[in-house]
Amino acid sequence: MARPSPHGRAHSGNGQVTRASSRRPNILLIMADQLGAHALDRDSEFVQTPNLDRLAASGAVFERAYVTFPLCVPSRASMLTGRMPHELRISGNSARSRDGGSEPARHPDSLGHVLGAAGYDCAFAGKWHATQPSAPPDVGFEMLRPFGDVGLADDCAAWIGERADAEDPFFLCASFDDPHTICEYARRQPMPYGDTTEVPLREAPPLPENFEPAPFEPEAVRYEKHAAQPMYGTGDYTPDDWRAYRSAYRQLIERVDGYVAQLLSALESAGLRENTIVIFTSDHGDGDASHRWNQKTALFEECTRVPLFVSGPGIRPARQTQPVSMCLDLLPTLCTLAGVEVPVSAELGASLLVPSEPESPPTVLPAGADSAHATPTSAPLPREAYDPPSPTGAAPHQRLCRPQEHDRSVVVETRFDRSDPPHTRGRALYSGRYKYVVYSWGRHREQLHDITSDPGERRNLAVESAFDGVVDDMRARLLEWCRKTGDSDALKYLVLPNSADDSIRREIFAVPY
Repeated sequence: MARPSPHGRAHSGNGQVTRASSRRPNILLIMADQLGAHALDRDSEFVQTPNLDRLAASGAVFERAYVTFPLCVPSRASMLTGRMPHELRISGNSARSRDGGSEPARHPDSLGHVLGAAGYDCAFAGKWHATQPSAPPDVGFEMLRPFGDVGLADDCAAWIGERADAEDPFFLCASFDDPHTICEYARRQPMPYGDTTEVPLREAPPLPENFEPAPFEPEAVRYEKHAAQPMYGTGDYTPDDWRAYRSAYRQLIERVDGYVAQLLSALESAGLRENTIVIFTSDHGDGDASHRWNQKTALFEECTRVPLFVSGPGIRPARQTQPVSMCLDLLPTLCTLAGVEVPVSAELGASLLVPSEPESPPTVLPAGADSAHATPTSAPLPREAYDPPSPTGAAPHQRLCRPQEHDRSVVVETRFDRSDPPHTRGRALYSGRYKYVVYSWGRHREQLHDITSDPGERRNLAVESAFDGVVDDMRARLLEWCRKTGDSDALKYLVLPNSADDSIRREIFAVPY
């Protein structure tokens, strides 16, 4: 029986295995919640993720992909619009943290509307949380399934099966809640999708190398950990408790890997794998015992860096080692893959992929490159890339793409959401090998880390005079970013660079508070 699509076209439900006739690729975006990239690369020894490993090995891997805000609602709203959370006036998960009112994805320049207008059948399944738990009406997507992981992979697999002979390309986002349920584990609450297995401690993962809080840790972060004890639940954790936590977290990640296996199998069974781009990512990470921290919100690497794999026809396997903004860059990248013009409102982002000749080698930037003022193009692939077919007979979209050689500053923002102000806020700026962090108050509120040599953020270079020049340069770059993007809240607590004259201070404090 035919099932009507949101655009009125019939889709076969007879299970026939044929390749989709559309020349443009289908796109499957798989999202986990609270999955830090460190668990899949830096600390991968104690987690088994064969399906995610297969995706990473077959496509483009962005090793330093950062969210715009390490918290669900601001990050997801940013992903759907290609805009910074402060531009959307969203600074937390609670309703009191949103000044903008309605769902930002109702805007016609948001992801579902842009791809839908280009002829893609767009469906969303699972955790929306940007801002409501499930996808509401008028956001450009057919809601395939509401929030909740039970049965989610099954329903997505069935929907994919119905697309075997569909005329139009599809965009499907399968958004899983796990491993977010590590939050319930930490608070000793029931876990919504089933408990993890307690393993003998001798078999549990070891503590991370950066388990103990670093010297010169920001006072603000230390304070917020204690203030949020009812939410974080780890205030009295022993080293053994932390090892058990790390074991449970990895079991939840392995559960997600099983969901990925179901979706990839559904593509293959429907004959769609060779015509479908698969992207895997997450909305933020988890402290996972680093710095004795769990959950998110802090600007630690474990919270801000997420996996980002792009695999499928026309994607050249390669690794990108420069920092990119997953949230800002996702919408332009999807537009590139779909041959759609990037909305002007997503101007801060840039496509992560550019056309590449089949014989050209993969491009990987040197880890030490740190020029941050180049402006990468966000233009989509030209329409002629899809028409006519290439001389080799490959489908037009199968012409190889490689990671874009991004060389720019990437900014992450945060605010700790509590009922009573003042709220701790912070900004992190990545440029090349360096990461600069400034929190809104407290001792050691400025941090500088060489992420290449010190990924665990143990040595705060901001307290060493030898790095005064780097610190001042990063201050200047963050000031430039905040002024350019209208980040007025951050401007009030930035440490101004030596180059800033009195006119800058007068501009910032025209309204003192």
